[in-house]
Amino acid sequence: MAHWVVVEELEDRFRPVARFEGTREEARRRLYETACTRRFTGGVLKQRGEVYRVDDDTYFVEVKSGLVTYRLRYYLAERVWSTDDP
Repeated sequence: MAHWVVVEELEDRFRPVARFEGTREEARRRLYETACTRRFTGGVLKQRGEVYRVDDDTYFVEVKSGLVTYRLRYYLAERVWSTDDP
């Protein structure tokens, strides 16, 4: 099984929000679910949100709260090398 990470990008900051093992199809499902259900933690109440699929491994999310709009991207990344590999 492959190792995957879902990466959240907000204002040029990247952070992993989920790590798991699975097939590519399972990973893409998990990415979609994360993009659609992850709560924005910017300290605002979400008033409106939209999710756009850029490609099978990337989603663009807009969260609108009052006069402020936050734009995030969620990426799917497959681990290709690790010091833990034999």
